[in-house]
Amino acid sequence: MSLGFGQAAQAELLTLGEAAGGQVVRLDTASITRNGNSGSWWGGFTYYLGGERIDAEVHCGQGTWYVDGQSYTPQSRTTETMIRLVCSARQVTDEARGPDMAYMLVFDPPSNVRSSPGGSVICMIDRMEIIRVYVEPRDGWFLTTACGSSGWIHESQIRVFR
Repeated sequence: MSLGFGQAAQAELLTLGEAAGGQVVRLDTASITRNGNSGSWWGGFTYYLGGERIDAEVHCGQGTWYVDGQSYTPQSRTTETMIRLVCSARQVTDEARGPDMAYMLVFDPPSNVRSSPGGSVICMIDRMEIIRVYVEPRDGWFLTTACGSSGWIHESQIRVFR
């Protein structure tokens, strides 16, 4: 598995699941932006509802998003995940990556974080989440502090987040 840390990933449509109306929701991870300074509650993003492309703004403090001036709140676990990922991704910056760090998406939870590669489970990540990892794996395992302390997650559970 080549993770390609040297370059940002191209636009990727991340399938999140189904909306309350049954349409498939896909998030364009490369479209996520932050408006204003790093403390801004506002950001922009593009998602697809079924085959329809939708450009939206999000208010992370309220957990709502806006399309053409109309406000929406999550009606399904999928749209909750969409807003949570957009709001957490707004904090992903090249400065925070550093030469030894990368942001990864836990894309198919639940995923175990272990005390050592293949060791005992110290926590489980039970939803799609963006985590920071050290970029030098050990036999396919990446060191992370996603559980509040150091632990290891396997490369099969994560992928580079733009």
